[in-house]
Amino acid sequence: MTGVPDSPGADTPRAPLDAGVRALLDRWADEPAMFAGTAPGTTDGVVAARARFAAQMTDAGGLAPRAPEVRDAGGVAVRVHRPANVAVDTLVVFVHGGGWVLGGGDAYDAVATRLADDLGAVVAAVDYRPAPEHPFPGPLEDTMAAVRALLSEWPRYALVGDSAGANLCAVAALTLRDEGHPPVACLLVYPPPDFEGRYPSVAENAEGYWLTAADVKTCSRLYLAGHDPRGDVRLSPLRAPSLAGFPATIVATAGFDPLRDAGHAFADALAAAGVDARRREHPALVHGFYGFTAAVPAADAAVGALHAELAELIAR
Repeated sequence: MTGVPDSPGADTPRAPLDAGVRALLDRWADEPAMFAGTAPGTTDGVVAARARFAAQMTDAGGLAPRAPEVRDAGGVAVRVHRPANVAVDTLVVFVHGGGWVLGGGDAYDAVATRLADDLGAVVAAVDYRPAPEHPFPGPLEDTMAAVRALLSEWPRYALVGDSAGANLCAVAALTLRDEGHPPVACLLVYPPPDFEGRYPSVAENAEGYWLTAADVKTCSRLYLAGHDPRGDVRLSPLRAPSLAGFPATIVATAGFDPLRDAGHAFADALAAAGVDARRREHPALVHGFYGFTAAVPAADAAVGALHAELAELIAR
């Protein structure tokens, strides 16, 4: 699904917020902010934030129709989702979002099962150890350990991640490119690819659209735990010395997302490096739409289109 430009200075007006998204946000209007009660350097409020996030994911995405197989890969827990009908022999490694802090366990089971069924592929969802208990580089190291272990069984694979998971997937793709085992394709949904840049959409969409600018700042600080991100491509893949050789990649963004412009910048940088990069904009949606498919018809349609395009890339 290709949307219209929605960044500042675009030649088309800013789209109105989708009515289904508005209804969902209104339903959650009285709930605390995503990272309410949490603070860098502590675990205060983290358990409550994780429970709140998981409940919202179930509310907006429904329950998974099948339970996954939970297994170990490289010392990391992975949740294996098998499709109703297998169509491809490519493994899809899924890395969940939640600001490197939220979203573990069964919170993304419905999302991963939908991915498996839409692609007809086995999906291995990496259940990395989250911050703040395991700050950077812990989640990245877990992701890399799991992917490397899975490669011994599935030499052909693709990477899919949303939000923080998209950041981890982008770094993993660069690392595995350099190791000679790149994925065949990536789907990065509203990625945060740059800890150093300042983007207009953070201020433009600072409040009122589920993920807030304050949330972005808080989860980043919880993940970094004092680490200086400057010059570290393990945090900012956009700033890698070269993006050439990155796999064919779909970068999906949402118009009402603080991370929108950073996602656009990454897609454009990939294209400038000669990568088959598909920038897919969803001007009327918000951060989180990848998991809102049971509650928001427009999100359901967007995810279906993204998965159909990914299926084409995997089949090449």
